[in-house]
Amino acid sequence: MKYKYTEKDLDLISWKRIDEFIDKIYSDVKNYITENNLKIKYIAPILRGGGVPAVKLSHMFNIIDMLPIQLKHNSETHDIDLKVGLDYKKNTQVAEDECILLVEGNHVTGTTSNIAVKLLREKFGENVKIIYVSLTRDYSYRNNVDNVCYTTWGLITNETKQISEEECKKLGINYHLVSVYPWENIKEELFELNNE
Repeated sequence: MKYKYTEKDLDLISWKRIDEFIDKIYSDVKNYITENNLKIKYIAPILRGGGVPAVKLSHMFNIIDMLPIQLKHNSETHDIDLKVGLDYKKNTQVAEDECILLVEGNHVTGTTSNIAVKLLREKFGENVKIIYVSLTRDYSYRNNVDNVCYTTWGLITNETKQISEEECKKLGINYHLVSVYPWENIKEELFELNNE
Protein backbone atom coordinates (compact mmCIF):
# COMPACT_ATOMS: atom_id res chain seq x y z
CA MET A 1 0.00 0.00 0.00
CA LYS A 2 1.25 3.46 -0.92
CA TYR A 3 2.32 5.75 1.92
CA LYS A 4 -0.35 8.32 2.83
CA TYR A 5 1.15 11.74 3.60
CA THR A 6 -0.36 13.82 6.39
CA GLU A 7 0.46 17.24 7.80
CA LYS A 8 3.04 15.70 10.16
CA ASP A 9 5.13 14.82 7.09
CA LEU A 10 5.40 18.45 6.00
CA ASP A 11 8.24 20.86 6.72
CA LEU A 12 6.36 24.16 6.87
CA ILE A 13 9.18 26.50 5.91
CA SER A 14 8.99 29.95 7.50
CA TRP A 15 9.60 33.25 5.71
CA LYS A 16 12.73 33.62 7.86
CA ARG A 17 14.12 30.35 6.49
CA ILE A 18 13.16 31.37 2.93
CA ASP A 19 15.19 34.56 3.43
CA GLU A 20 18.16 32.49 4.66
CA PHE A 21 17.95 30.20 1.61
CA ILE A 22 17.75 33.17 -0.78
CA ASP A 23 20.64 34.96 0.96
CA LYS A 24 22.79 31.83 0.53
CA ILE A 25 21.81 31.48 -3.14
CA TYR A 26 22.47 35.19 -3.76
CA SER A 27 25.92 34.94 -2.19
CA ASP A 28 26.82 31.77 -4.16
CA VAL A 29 25.65 33.22 -7.49
CA LYS A 30 27.24 36.62 -6.83
CA ASN A 31 30.59 34.92 -6.18
CA TYR A 32 30.26 32.81 -9.33
CA ILE A 33 29.38 35.69 -11.66
CA THR A 34 32.10 37.91 -10.18
CA GLU A 35 34.76 35.18 -10.56
CA ASN A 36 33.62 34.46 -14.14
CA ASN A 37 33.12 38.05 -15.29
CA LEU A 38 29.42 37.51 -16.04
CA LYS A 39 26.32 39.60 -15.60
CA ILE A 40 22.74 38.37 -15.41
CA LYS A 41 20.65 39.44 -18.41
CA TYR A 42 17.39 37.70 -17.47
CA ILE A 43 15.88 35.94 -14.47
CA ALA A 44 13.67 33.03 -15.51
CA PRO A 45 11.35 31.78 -12.76
CA ILE A 46 9.80 28.34 -13.16
CA LEU A 47 6.25 29.12 -12.10
CA ARG A 48 4.65 28.69 -9.66
CA GLY A 49 7.27 27.67 -7.10
CA GLY A 50 10.12 29.75 -8.50
CA GLY A 51 8.10 32.97 -8.68
CA VAL A 52 8.65 34.33 -5.18
CA PRO A 53 12.40 33.59 -4.95
CA ALA A 54 12.92 34.93 -8.50
CA VAL A 55 11.29 38.27 -7.63
CA LYS A 56 13.38 38.61 -4.48
CA LEU A 57 16.59 37.71 -6.39
CA SER A 58 15.66 40.20 -9.12
CA HIS A 59 15.67 42.97 -6.51
CA MET A 60 18.90 41.75 -4.90
CA PHE A 61 20.69 41.60 -8.27
CA ASN A 62 18.86 44.68 -9.61
CA ILE A 63 17.64 42.79 -12.68
CA ILE A 64 14.35 43.96 -14.17
CA ASP A 65 13.91 41.60 -17.13
CA MET A 66 12.05 38.41 -16.21
CA LEU A 67 11.35 35.40 -18.45
CA PRO A 68 8.62 33.38 -16.70
CA ILE A 69 8.16 29.76 -17.72
CA GLN A 70 5.25 27.76 -16.34
CA LEU A 71 5.41 23.98 -16.22
CA LYS A 72 3.10 21.77 -14.17
CA HIS A 73 3.17 18.09 -13.29
CA ASN A 74 -0.11 16.55 -14.46
CA SER A 75 -1.29 14.08 -11.80
CA GLU A 76 -3.58 12.32 -14.31
CA THR A 77 -1.12 11.76 -17.17
CA HIS A 78 2.08 11.96 -15.05
CA ASP A 79 3.56 14.21 -17.74
CA ILE A 80 4.83 17.77 -17.41
CA ASP A 81 2.43 20.22 -19.08
CA LEU A 82 3.80 23.41 -20.64
CA LYS A 83 1.52 26.23 -19.48
CA VAL A 84 3.68 29.22 -20.52
CA GLY A 85 6.66 28.82 -22.84
CA LEU A 86 8.92 31.50 -24.27
CA ASP A 87 6.94 32.28 -27.44
CA TYR A 88 6.22 35.77 -26.11
CA LYS A 89 9.96 36.66 -26.15
CA LYS A 90 11.06 38.22 -29.44
CA ASN A 91 14.58 39.56 -28.73
CA THR A 92 16.94 36.61 -28.27
CA GLN A 93 20.23 38.45 -27.93
CA VAL A 94 22.37 37.35 -24.97
CA ALA A 95 25.97 38.58 -25.07
CA GLU A 96 29.01 36.40 -24.38
CA ASP A 97 29.45 37.94 -20.91
CA GLU A 98 25.74 37.56 -19.99
CA CYS A 99 23.78 34.69 -18.50
CA ILE A 100 20.26 33.66 -17.53
CA LEU A 101 19.41 32.89 -13.91
CA LEU A 102 16.86 30.03 -13.86
CA VAL A 103 14.99 29.87 -10.53
CA GLU A 104 12.99 26.95 -9.11
CA GLY A 105 11.30 26.51 -5.74
CA ASN A 106 11.33 22.82 -4.85
CA HIS A 107 13.61 20.66 -7.00
CA VAL A 108 12.74 17.00 -6.47
CA THR A 109 14.02 15.07 -9.52
CA GLY A 110 14.95 17.99 -11.78
CA THR A 111 12.66 16.89 -14.62
CA THR A 112 10.83 20.23 -14.78
CA SER A 113 14.08 22.19 -14.59
CA ASN A 114 15.63 20.17 -17.43
CA ILE A 115 12.61 21.04 -19.58
CA ALA A 116 13.06 24.74 -18.68
CA VAL A 117 16.77 24.57 -19.62
CA LYS A 118 15.81 22.99 -22.96
CA LEU A 119 13.27 25.77 -23.61
CA LEU A 120 15.88 28.45 -22.84
CA ARG A 121 18.45 26.80 -25.14
CA GLU A 122 15.90 26.48 -27.95
CA LYS A 123 15.10 30.20 -27.60
CA PHE A 124 18.58 31.66 -26.98
CA GLY A 125 20.89 29.09 -28.61
CA GLU A 126 22.98 26.20 -27.36
CA ASN A 127 25.78 28.45 -26.13
CA VAL A 128 23.67 30.52 -23.73
CA LYS A 129 25.00 30.40 -20.18
CA ILE A 130 22.41 29.29 -17.63
CA ILE A 131 22.81 29.42 -13.86
CA TYR A 132 20.27 27.19 -12.13
CA VAL A 133 19.15 27.69 -8.51
CA SER A 134 16.43 26.24 -6.29
CA LEU A 135 15.28 26.92 -2.76
CA THR A 136 15.26 23.23 -1.85
CA ARG A 137 16.79 20.25 -3.64
CA ASP A 138 16.57 16.51 -3.19
CA TYR A 139 20.01 15.09 -2.33
CA SER A 140 19.85 12.18 -4.79
CA TYR A 141 18.98 14.47 -7.71
CA ARG A 142 20.97 17.54 -6.64
CA ASN A 143 23.13 17.54 -9.79
CA ASN A 144 20.48 16.23 -12.16
CA VAL A 145 20.01 19.36 -14.31
CA ASP A 146 22.14 19.26 -17.46
CA ASN A 147 23.67 22.01 -19.57
CA VAL A 148 24.04 24.67 -16.87
CA CYS A 149 27.27 26.49 -16.09
CA TYR A 150 26.60 26.70 -12.34
CA THR A 151 24.06 25.48 -9.81
CA THR A 152 23.30 26.03 -6.12
CA TRP A 153 20.45 25.67 -3.62
CA GLY A 154 19.28 26.79 -0.20
CA LEU A 155 18.50 23.44 1.51
CA ILE A 156 19.09 19.78 0.72
CA THR A 157 16.15 17.40 1.29
CA ASN A 158 15.36 13.70 0.94
CA GLU A 159 11.89 13.99 -0.56
CA THR A 160 12.39 11.00 -2.87
CA LYS A 161 13.52 8.85 0.09
CA GLN A 162 16.43 7.56 -2.02
CA ILE A 163 18.90 7.75 0.85
CA SER A 164 18.56 5.97 4.15
CA GLU A 165 17.68 7.50 7.49
CA GLU A 166 21.24 6.73 8.65
CA GLU A 167 22.78 8.51 5.64
CA CYS A 168 20.49 11.50 6.25
CA LYS A 169 21.70 11.76 9.86
CA LYS A 170 25.33 11.79 8.66
CA LEU A 171 24.52 14.48 6.07
CA GLY A 172 22.32 16.59 8.38
CA ILE A 173 19.23 16.06 6.21
CA ASN A 174 15.75 15.52 7.62
CA TYR A 175 14.75 12.04 6.42
CA HIS A 176 10.99 12.40 6.81
CA LEU A 177 9.83 15.88 5.89
CA VAL A 178 8.55 17.28 2.59
CA SER A 179 9.06 21.03 2.04
CA VAL A 180 6.06 23.35 1.92
CA TYR A 181 6.63 27.07 1.38
CA PRO A 182 4.72 29.86 3.15
CA TRP A 183 2.85 30.78 -0.04
CA GLU A 184 1.71 27.21 -0.74
CA ASN A 185 -1.60 25.60 0.22
CA ILE A 186 -1.18 22.64 2.60
CA LYS A 187 -4.30 20.80 1.36
CA GLU A 188 -3.19 21.18 -2.27
CA GLU A 189 0.31 19.91 -1.45
CA LEU A 190 -1.03 16.86 0.40
CA PHE A 191 -3.40 16.10 -2.50
CA GLU A 192 -0.50 16.22 -4.99
CA LEU A 193 1.77 14.09 -2.78
CA ASN A 194 -0.89 11.44 -2.31
CA ASN A 195 -1.92 11.33 -5.98
CA GLU A 196 1.48 11.07 -7.68
